[in-house]
Amino acid sequence: MAKLNPVQLQKNLNQVNYPLSKKDLVKYAEDKGVDEKILRVLKKLPSKQYETLADVVKLVDEIFITKISPIQLEKNLIAVNYPLSKKDLVKYAEEKGVDEKVLRALKWLPFKQYETLADVDNAINVHDGKGSSIN
Repeated sequence: MAKLNPVQLQKNLNQVNYPLSKKDLVKYAEDKGVDEKILRVLKKLPSKQYETLADVVKLVDEIFITKISPIQLEKNLIAVNYPLSKKDLVKYAEEKGVDEKVLRALKWLPFKQYETLADVDNAINVHDGKGSSIN
């Protein structure tokens, strides 16, 4: 997942007049030429009305900064037969009713083929160099 912090968001969206819909927020970002990473994040936000910058920052924090533990992934994706595309991973998760936090993280994965559970973990979480506990 993309690394993003609230300061980046505030710097790029400090001139926005709220409330604003997702569509208008994305249009503002495109018109102002905000950082591409910020624009990608805004495009993936839920379609709804955002009352303040704090609303946007809070949601981005929930989605991008909250990590999913390898144990959570393993518990929720134990029966997955790899390799699997992002689309198929999300479909599996929706059909099996996995944890909402895990489902949300899967929806933010890059579109590609995932060979193992460790690949999914690495795409979701930034590790500290010690590696994942998933083998």
